[in-house]
Amino acid sequence: MGEGFAWSVPLIMIAFGVLFLAARRAGAAPESRLWGIGFLLSALAFAVPALEGVLPIQLVALSADTLFAVSFFCFARSIVTRYQTPALPRVRAALLVIGIAAPAYAVLVLVDLPSELFASDITCALQLGFALATVRRWPKRWIDRGLLAISWGVVIENLGRTASVPLTVAGAPPSAFLGTEYSQLMYMNGLLTGLGFAVLALLAVMSDVVDGHRKDALIDPLTGLLNRRGLEAVAALAPARRSDGVIVCDLDHFKQVNDTWGHHVGDRVLIAFAELMRAAVETVGVASRTGGEEFVLYLTASTPRRTRAVAENLRLAMSRFDWPSTGIDGAQTASFGVTIRAPAEPLEDALRRADRSVYEAKRNGRDRIEDDAADRTAASIHA
Repeated sequence: MGEGFAWSVPLIMIAFGVLFLAARRAGAAPESRLWGIGFLLSALAFAVPALEGVLPIQLVALSADTLFAVSFFCFARSIVTRYQTPALPRVRAALLVIGIAAPAYAVLVLVDLPSELFASDITCALQLGFALATVRRWPKRWIDRGLLAISWGVVIENLGRTASVPLTVAGAPPSAFLGTEYSQLMYMNGLLTGLGFAVLALLAVMSDVVDGHRKDALIDPLTGLLNRRGLEAVAALAPARRSDGVIVCDLDHFKQVNDTWGHHVGDRVLIAFAELMRAAVETVGVASRTGGEEFVLYLTASTPRRTRAVAENLRLAMSRFDWPSTGIDGAQTASFGVTIRAPAEPLEDALRRADRSVYEAKRNGRDRIEDDAADRTAASIHA
């Protein structure tokens, strides 16, 4: 095995470690830091044997084994964090302690290279394998399936390399590690499986970043409801022959809330109303915030009567809500405009009609519902 090849493994792992840490700074999921630390520690573990002629062989062996144990602890913790498996911190801590202590015993007491390699490989595989075994559901996304598959491949590779110890070490002393066939196998497999492991893990966390940005583009950050773009995306999925309900809600006198109690209280009112909207729509549609105090409920495959009933339920829920808990005196009301989006009708046309109904509701005293759904249905029947 050439010296350049041996150094390529730690250099590649350092590069991936840095990429993971950079991804975390760019907003990737928390496990990105663990992946990054794990690959940096692995890089050091692969590099340490090159110091055999500089440091005592026992120190080199202990350092490499400990670095591998802690790196696999980080990899296992990354799996636990990403797939939200049971934490079981005591079990994982015990596995880490065993992963450090068992190879150390082989190095300092037994002074036996095969025993050291056996202990290190088995305990590293055990840490990662235990984490993978706690993943309860096979993920739907191909990238996560690939990551779990390659992770199991790393476990199997460790165990397979352990099984090769009698043939690839052949009684060599600890000082002759780099000259064994085992070391060649370790570096070669480290390059192949380690590279695949790192690439899939990095793709997984970066795909989360992309999905997060895509989601942020469709979600109102204050209320967590869909924004206007998100509403349009949902409406665009409607089958051409389906009629959907549209309810535009505009909070009454909301400017006075901000002017009297401040924008922080106004935000609490908006958040409370968003929760009422979620409860009103449940699973029959989606709720969105399309403007400052303007909201839209979009009901899939809804009838005029059902759409009106949802609006009435929301209005009644507002009348029963404890609005002073948000910081205002009295109650917060809203004006509602209800319509039906005809099959293949542009969403903008339905929203425009519902907006006109909202203005009519405000002219007629607010805290009320104006509904053109029945008229629209009748017109479509006679057309």
